[in-house]
Amino acid sequence: MPMGFSQQQKASQIQAQRMGQKQIQSLKLLSMGAEDLRQEVLAQVEKNPALEIVSDNFQNQAKGQSYKNFLDAGLRVGSAGAYGQEKSDAFQEILESRPDERKSLFEHLTQQVNMLDIDGAKKSLCHKIIGNLDSRGFYILAPSSLLDQKAGQDQKLLEECVSIIQNLDPPGICVENVEKSLLLQARLKGTASPLALFLLDGHFEFLDPPQEQKILEKIRRFLEEQKKLSFAKEDFSYLKDVDAADVQKALLFIKTLDPFPARDFTQDSTRYVLPDIYVDKDGADFKVRVSDKVVPQIRISPNFGDAKNKSPFAKAAINQAKAFLESLEYRQSSMQKAAYAIVQSQKEFFEHGPGHLVPLKQKDIAAQIQVHESTVSRMANCKYLQCDWGLFPIKYFFTSAVGDASKESVQRQIRQILEQSPSKKLSDQKLCDALAQRGIKIARRTVAKYRSQMNIDCSYER
Repeated sequence: MPMGFSQQQKASQIQAQRMGQKQIQSLKLLSMGAEDLRQEVLAQVEKNPALEIVSDNFQNQAKGQSYKNFLDAGLRVGSAGAYGQEKSDAFQEILESRPDERKSLFEHLTQQVNMLDIDGAKKSLCHKIIGNLDSRGFYILAPSSLLDQKAGQDQKLLEECVSIIQNLDPPGICVENVEKSLLLQARLKGTASPLALFLLDGHFEFLDPPQEQKILEKIRRFLEEQKKLSFAKEDFSYLKDVDAADVQKALLFIKTLDPFPARDFTQDSTRYVLPDIYVDKDGADFKVRVSDKVVPQIRISPNFGDAKNKSPFAKAAINQAKAFLESLEYRQSSMQKAAYAIVQSQKEFFEHGPGHLVPLKQKDIAAQIQVHESTVSRMANCKYLQCDWGLFPIKYFFTSAVGDASKESVQRQIRQILEQSPSKKLSDQKLCDALAQRGIKIARRTVAKYRSQMNIDCSYER
């Protein structure tokens, strides 16, 4: 039987969505952290002659700080002669070719921790905290963001580990900033006067300028303001009889402290995390802004002007520049909206600090700002938020839910119930019942799981 072939023509409709080059570029920029974005902007300016840098705060701050350090040291800035320059270059070459035999701060602290007689859980968290210190010995991320609740790490364990490291050498490390470092050093020395501790503990601005009479005037004004308050949070009666001699003695003591206690260690292991989002308290609300300290401000060069009556090369350069600027603006607006939505959703945290997170998923934020969940994921990836409570990865604010509360909140409630109980021997079922009275309904086995993760023994072993 002969075989035949025939052709038939059919019409069909297929709906497909493809991203254009501009969309791909926008999502690429959204995924970048501050430092990566800076490098991308610099690369685009170098590649596209239609773009130019208007200002670069990051570079200006670095130059200004370098010159300021010279002035602070009381040095004069000048130029050397040809012979002097040759000698200087030769000496500099010798210095740079000599290997740095000093230990890093990380190595120095790790060796001390390894020699301590502490359990594995504490040692593990201590190592993590040490890795979170920069070359000055100050926090990079907020310590609370280092906790791994799945491994049974809680706030109490964190405080114990921070105290361990703060008592290691050099003194004054494992704190937020210079002011906290000086206060810690003063407390560790044990010879600080009450006045010196007062000046270092929240009244650092009284030391500017460091003149006895002006400091004394500021203290007296402070005491007058305290009298006007309807309630006193603290007793400052010990400041009433302070005189210029006491202020001078306090200043001499403060000058013995080191604002950068880790300066004698090599900086080979230095790591810095740059905030992408800043959250500041603004009355009853919060102000959210995207960082402009690292990424240069750019524009289309006036020499290029509009694309009309330009050569094909100039037109292409201008169109590419416009597309890049629009992608930057999209990144800015998307991060601003998402960050503000996070702050509003986690307002309890920004008001009261760690331990007050509520359940929040990326899809919740995506729904609020009307974007796809993957856009929020890109926004949160490898980015950091700076607030009054420290520096946190943005992903820190997305938490799993247990009923109507976050896991972190439930664990905090369990600890509070045990601390408030006279016997502290409540069974898991009684803990479950106590949580239910607080509006948190979870299973007994979940309570047992969370209790175990917080390193709290069962009622028989407490």
